[in-house]
Amino acid sequence: MSTNAHDRQAGAAEAAPRASAETQSAAAPGAARDLSEPADSVGLSPAEWQFASKQRAGLYGWFARLYAEEVSEQMFRSHFADGGFAPFAGLAELGLGAEVQQLDAAIAALRAEQFPRLELAADFAQLFLLDGKTGALPYASAYEGKDTASPLFGAAEAHMRDFLAARELAIQADFREPADHLAVPLALMAELAGKDAAAGNIAAVATAPASFIRSAVLEWLPHFVARCQQARPRLDVYPALAALLLGFVRADVAFLEDAAGGAAVS
Repeated sequence: MSTNAHDRQAGAAEAAPRASAETQSAAAPGAARDLSEPADSVGLSPAEWQFASKQRAGLYGWFARLYAEEVSEQMFRSHFADGGFAPFAGLAELGLGAEVQQLDAAIAALRAEQFPRLELAADFAQLFLLDGKTGALPYASAYEGKDTASPLFGAAEAHMRDFLAARELAIQADFREPADHLAVPLALMAELAGKDAAAGNIAAVATAPASFIRSAVLEWLPHFVARCQQARPRLDVYPALAALLLGFVRADVAFLEDAAGGAAVS
């Protein structure tokens, strides 16, 4: 996203196709302290907040990129090939050990394939590019009704467009997806985390993103995760990734709400 008012066309989805995926593998949010203790009980220093925010920005950007497009050859080599970068590894420290283990096992199985990236691309298409009955469409409006095939461009899509417009943001022109595509709020969270890293009033800047992620993502993400499991793609990478994303988002909301309630500002 651009911070220049004349360059707002870069918008919320600039981070979606092009999000920074180069985050450390340390636990986030809040690798600098013990997350078993809530922020309001131990206090959160500006240095800890800055460190955690940078970690959160990288992880949100990484998730956004993986849902915005198929894994490229370059990203496969750097993130999924044997010895590749695993930014999710530290998430086990947030109580997500089972989810990390599931994704580790899925990636190991992926590496054993003769054409792993092509198999991953086929699963991406089956899950996210076909239909809501056989796949798991990554749009909030697809889960607004009781039917798994709810129409797209529903109230959730309009709500996200209004949210972006109110902040003078726009979806990048070459990201040809509705505004309620999962990559968009994830990219926005990456942007907010990076922007707020140096904030002095931690409690003030932690409140808005916690509320946003609850309304824009957590209301429908569990249904999306269930659909990823039910669709049974050939490999388990995307179902495992969805489960890990849900765990991370829930942990991040708890972290932000704790920070908003009792961060130590100095």
